[in-house]
Amino acid sequence: MKTPFNIVRIFSIIVCSIILNNNLQAQTLTIDISNPGQGPSSGMVRITNSSAIGDKKATGLTYEDVEGTPFWDEHWNSALLYFKSGAIYKLPKAKLNLYTTELHYENEKDGELVAETSLIDKIVFLNSKDATKVLAVFAVLPDYIDNKPAGFYRVFNNGVYQLILLQKNLVKVSPFDPLAGKNATSFFTKSYYGIYTNGKIIPLKVLDRNSILSVIPFNASVEPWVKNTKNKLKSEEDIIALLNYYNSLEAAK
Repeated sequence: MKTPFNIVRIFSIIVCSIILNNNLQAQTLTIDISNPGQGPSSGMVRITNSSAIGDKKATGLTYEDVEGTPFWDEHWNSALLYFKSGAIYKLPKAKLNLYTTELHYENEKDGELVAETSLIDKIVFLNSKDATKVLAVFAVLPDYIDNKPAGFYRVFNNGVYQLILLQKNLVKVSPFDPLAGKNATSFFTKSYYGIYTNGKIIPLKVLDRNSILSVIPFNASVEPWVKNTKNKLKSEEDIIALLNYYNSLEAAK
């Protein structure tokens, strides 16, 4: 009669081990922005059932009186949609709304729809002229600015230390214009840079030397590298180059 008890005990140990392992992996998570390669993989399917990713109608899109665009790119691009469940969907036409924090996509039957943000892990937008090349990668991470569960962060590089960018498109209302007979409204963008490492976001006040060097742990070879490469550490490209170098040192340990 002890056998069933032993089986239950062994099963409980296995389950606990799996949960612990998953938690450890989550704590050291990095976002992969590798080239997706050519054509759909075995784990990728084209959208046939829109309810699988959320089929909410894209309502409220009355932006005609607002100058500018709420989208990261107002043009439709193909994209790979990665879900927290592990599923991967190929979207022929998608665009990211940074005003509503939603991904829009087109369905032949229903028209323009909106995916459920809480289900998404990351989005890989593909080059419109060459679908084997990545245009941009966005990961869904907690929005620490507005204290919301999800925001779309652009991810610029692979490795332990990754440069990320949270952009918010907001609406500005100008003073009443008596000639036009109305208040002019327009979209404007606020940008928040940060470093993503070990599953955590470290905000950067500005993109400069002091900010980035205060985030990454000290390494004696970094200063000579910065000097030899004449890297000013003032732009996205400068910071990405430094992080790629630093991550290569970490990987070599």
